[in-house]
Amino acid sequence: MIYLDNYRSAVIAREAWEAMRVVALEQYAVPAPFTQCGTGSAELVENAQKRLASFIGAEQNEVVFTASGTEAINIAIQGAVKARRLDQPEIVTSEIEYPATLAVCKALEKEGVKTRIIGVDGDGFYKLDQLESAINEHTAVVSLMGVNHMIGTVEPIAEAGRIVDESSKRLGRKIPFHVDYASALQSVRLSVDDARVDLASFSSNKIHGPKGVGALYVRRGTRVTPLSFGSESYSPLVPGTPNTMGIAGFDKAVDLLSATFEMDVTHMRALRDRLAVGIRDRIPYILLNGPDGDGRAAPHLCYSFLFIEGEAVMMFLDMEGIVVDTGSACAAATLKPNYILMAIGRNHEQAHGSIRFTLSRYTTEAEIDMTLDKLVPIVERLRAQSTIRPPVPQGG
Repeated sequence: MIYLDNYRSAVIAREAWEAMRVVALEQYAVPAPFTQCGTGSAELVENAQKRLASFIGAEQNEVVFTASGTEAINIAIQGAVKARRLDQPEIVTSEIEYPATLAVCKALEKEGVKTRIIGVDGDGFYKLDQLESAINEHTAVVSLMGVNHMIGTVEPIAEAGRIVDESSKRLGRKIPFHVDYASALQSVRLSVDDARVDLASFSSNKIHGPKGVGALYVRRGTRVTPLSFGSESYSPLVPGTPNTMGIAGFDKAVDLLSATFEMDVTHMRALRDRLAVGIRDRIPYILLNGPDGDGRAAPHLCYSFLFIEGEAVMMFLDMEGIVVDTGSACAAATLKPNYILMAIGRNHEQAHGSIRFTLSRYTTEAEIDMTLDKLVPIVERLRAQSTIRPPVPQGG
């Protein structure tokens, strides 16, 4: 199988799986300082906190592990809103955020919390002038993302953080800045201080760790109200018994990520560009979604193949053992065109024909070449069968 859907979920690294196996069979005690095995489990969690914190420029006690990136987003946004206790509270976010962020905002709207949405340009970059205008005395939290999962845009988080910081000073109170970094951690360095981030959410399975575990960075002094309650473990934000097996896998994934980060980014960018050149040279009537060049995350490529359905391309590639993703409405539960593609100015037909290719450190040159060899005839065959035909060149 050739797996090019790593932004949905990446394959677990063998080393991460082995770390989980050891914990499951040999280090299964609940983290506690009273016994040797319990102390070992507690140290495991602490060391994992230290490693992730070090990778993003934070402190150990500013990292808490969660059940998923989605849970981390919920704790960050809902917890920040509830902790502020403002009259007529507002959330500032964008129209292209991850579904979890938008779902939290929608749920809070039923409780009287207003959402202010900022727009993006044709490449998916935030319109930062709108961010500055959206922040006011009612703003409880600003929530943006590091890399857009659908179009690969590396967002100007440091600039956004500066705007939030300056707005906080203007208003005379600290407005927390949350960044969803789940789709960014594997290819874009984060310094929470440089970007002035107060809250950041992460997902293990996007960096070759296990599913079912995520993390939340909470800057010291940032007030966040817990959403669930029970016996406190190492953090009141996530009560109950920590998932030490999942944390061990996540920790090993971060260890691998930090060890070869620059080399992996260079590798993924080279293969992405090889795939992009092959598509541009061999397939006409295509449209790149998101920025070209440095503004795009290294593992990410998204094209619209005009005059055909992206779902059909995805299914035929799947029959060839190649896994990709699509923004086609037919493949979505809502049966609506992808909202991110529509936000950057694509029409229904262009959104329907989109295919997203997301690579990993394990992707090979041979896999890219095989993907191209299978993709080209699939697109040609589907266009030959389509009732919507490309225009005939003059003189043709």
